[in-house]
Amino acid sequence: MNPVHLAIERAGAYFAGRDTRQGVVARRLLGTSRPDDPRLAEVLMRERRARPRGDGSVAGDLVATAWLAWEMMDLGAPPDAHAVHRSVGWILARQEKDGAYAEGCTPRRHELKLCEHAIGGFFSYRSSGRSIRRLTLPTGATVTSDQGARFLASCFALRSVLRAGQEERTLVRRHVGSLLALPKMWDSWGGLWAPTLTVGALAAIAWAPPPFRGQLPILAEHLALNQKPDGSWRNLDIVHAVDSLVAVPLPQAKEAVALAAPRLAKMQTQKGTVGGGPYAEERTLVSLRGWLIAREYA
Repeated sequence: MNPVHLAIERAGAYFAGRDTRQGVVARRLLGTSRPDDPRLAEVLMRERRARPRGDGSVAGDLVATAWLAWEMMDLGAPPDAHAVHRSVGWILARQEKDGAYAEGCTPRRHELKLCEHAIGGFFSYRSSGRSIRRLTLPTGATVTSDQGARFLASCFALRSVLRAGQEERTLVRRHVGSLLALPKMWDSWGGLWAPTLTVGALAAIAWAPPPFRGQLPILAEHLALNQKPDGSWRNLDIVHAVDSLVAVPLPQAKEAVALAAPRLAKMQTQKGTVGGGPYAEERTLVSLRGWLIAREYA
């Protein structure tokens, strides 16, 4: 059997009995929803509605709050649902606050156009006085620098904010425009920008409105040109890359996903998951999206 088709079959068997958000979404993608999935989705949304504090955040954490809004929308909540609206409102209130990426200015950052005089709109993940050693996203993608964590967390939050229909806000548009204008991000691989950060930026821009989306062909091509023949990328988690590309409705992105799909299939366990540990279920859902695109593209 074709390795991608076999991977889809194994993932389908794995997700068939999962009473989780990933299970509901996977079965929806596969066209194998269970009769009880609508009720299960309601239960899962009710659980998530109970998580935020009174201010709408999940423990005052930018990434956790953005993920809550994302999961709610995945489960069928509209962008204007109370829980989504409240969480997104808290995120928006963190824009250009203390600790946000690009805050402040030094001669070197000014020269590189990486200070508040050139870019902005970023969301604050931690205050400037709190050093960040590590950030891991729900897919398992990880950065281990303070500025990298602030940047990636803001891009992750921006993705949820855009999906929630807040693209007309001035600072939100400034955030998107800043990502497109970052020096060396879209014409080099590595160096000033770790590939993990480049992919995090693309994941957010994929949800941006016109005219920003007009840049997506160039951005997707940048990722495709740096893909290795075996479907992977140098210094980049392949699942993180695919998670970004599946949201880009362009041939360049689909070709890159199709090339990555067999590599992802080799990473699948007999159980059907892509890897193990706390991020396995989300990584398997991301991989399933990639495999389905590869199957259609082929």
